[in-house]
Amino acid sequence: MIVTDYNIYCCSLVFTAAISAVIGIWCWRMNLTNLAVWEKLPRNRTAGTILGFLALLWCVPHATPIVQDWAWLVGWLYPLVFICTVLGCLFLDYLFSRAFGGILILSAIYFLHESFTFHTPAAWIMAIISWVIGIAGLFLSAKPHLLRDFIRLTAKDMLWRTVSAGFFMFFAGYSLIVGIMHLTRG
Repeated sequence: MIVTDYNIYCCSLVFTAAISAVIGIWCWRMNLTNLAVWEKLPRNRTAGTILGFLALLWCVPHATPIVQDWAWLVGWLYPLVFICTVLGCLFLDYLFSRAFGGILILSAIYFLHESFTFHTPAAWIMAIISWVIGIAGLFLSAKPHLLRDFIRLTAKDMLWRTVSAGFFMFFAGYSLIVGIMHLTRG
């Protein structure tokens, strides 16, 4: 398979389906007995550092056209990823929550843009899902304690558990179907 933007989009849809299914199952299985373990996740430095590094790495292609006027800065983008990862690990609280919010924002932008670029079937569904994910990412990046509060609500309230698990399972099913449709078409 040749690496093209279209093939990357198709594979990212299938990969996202798998990740969304895992998150959906995680939401559904959340309860008060395992709440003590999972409510520590938003402050996890190790997972947050890894996820933050990936998010910053993903930002470099987006930042390159912006800094073209300052040619000296283009060469610093990849070293800045490492520097900012170390600084974030040392000085940020709720690191996983912030990094996860960043990944959600970048994912929303990516899927919204590519769904219309590659004429995804029922792209309006992807647009709505992207908006929801992007807004959730903005909230998590600005107020990272909200991930902890979401975990607590999901563990205590069956309605929250059902809605959140249903949303992620719907996103997983839609992404998988559309990803397979694109793979067989392309």
